[in-house]
Amino acid sequence: MRYLLIGIIAGAVLGLTPVWQAEQAIELYPEWHGPIAAPESIERSPNTALSARAVGPVISEDTLSLLAADGRLISRRAFGETLFAPSGSGGYYAAYQKLGTSVEFFAADGSPFWKTDSREYPHLSHNGKLVLLVNSDQSRARALDFHGNQAGEPVSGRFLTVIAFSKGTDIAALGFLDGSYHVIDSTGRRLLKARTGGGTLIKSIAVSPSGTYVALHYGNERGDYIALIDTADGSARASALSRVHVARTALTVQDDGTAAVLDYNRILIVNRKARPSAVIKIPTARTGMASLDRDGGVYVAGYTRSEGGAQALAFLPDGTMIFARNFPMESYLQASIETSVMLLRGSQTLYCYSLHHR
Repeated sequence: MRYLLIGIIAGAVLGLTPVWQAEQAIELYPEWHGPIAAPESIERSPNTALSARAVGPVISEDTLSLLAADGRLISRRAFGETLFAPSGSGGYYAAYQKLGTSVEFFAADGSPFWKTDSREYPHLSHNGKLVLLVNSDQSRARALDFHGNQAGEPVSGRFLTVIAFSKGTDIAALGFLDGSYHVIDSTGRRLLKARTGGGTLIKSIAVSPSGTYVALHYGNERGDYIALIDTADGSARASALSRVHVARTALTVQDDGTAAVLDYNRILIVNRKARPSAVIKIPTARTGMASLDRDGGVYVAGYTRSEGGAQALAFLPDGTMIFARNFPMESYLQASIETSVMLLRGSQTLYCYSLHHR
């Protein structure tokens, strides 16, 4: 019994200490965790500084939940047979049917904004200012603005492989199987239209918050590459990845052209000339759902490990690791970070951490 009590006390003490502390004195604290299927059961964090912030929308089967950064459930809406696509902030959503004839746009509280006749599938930008409607054969996407009006000209190509929206803003990047890619702003204005060539296809894409840079992961059976493109003049630089990826991988890019890509057993950070600035060795990733995000000077990553379970990481641009944890009970892990709050979305559970600069 004495040893049991010692273990309990030691565990309690460890739970109150930082998960990790880096040389630059960045501390990371666990705030709360709870089941995705029942977010109302999450025990709120006592950190009152988090109560006014929100984390991204949480989807569980036919339910869309919005939570504050302290774990409080803000709203929860069940859609039944209706399909839905939320904006990145969770402030808006589009509702539609798999074989339906219309798309409807709502505020998070269910207030209707507009409805349009369409058999296409909607994708919403972070603030809902841009809605991309994609046709069923994935050959064309057209943009609507916040009011449901046509925005710019449709983009087309041979099979749409990936859509990405900028973090915090409303710029879209689209890549196709034929190697063509497009970047459009919140008004539908075309910022960039280009093609990789050489028989390569677009596998992953990311666009910086202001649309200054777009990052591409592209390739074919002979090799894969990461490219940084300046959208102002279309200039591009590329570097080879370590091996061929059979599907998309995690990718993120900043307004200074710095980008990071998940490359199996490493995370590669490159500058705007696509030259490596840091290489971070990591447990090998399995092809599938993965994420990379950055807030200020901290990157976070989440992915499925090749040996099972899911991996979460937090690190600095120079490669310094400040957090690394395996989640053996999760089949995948999506990681995001905003205003020093890191949210991990697993297959079963949500995990929230806060970062503190000392």
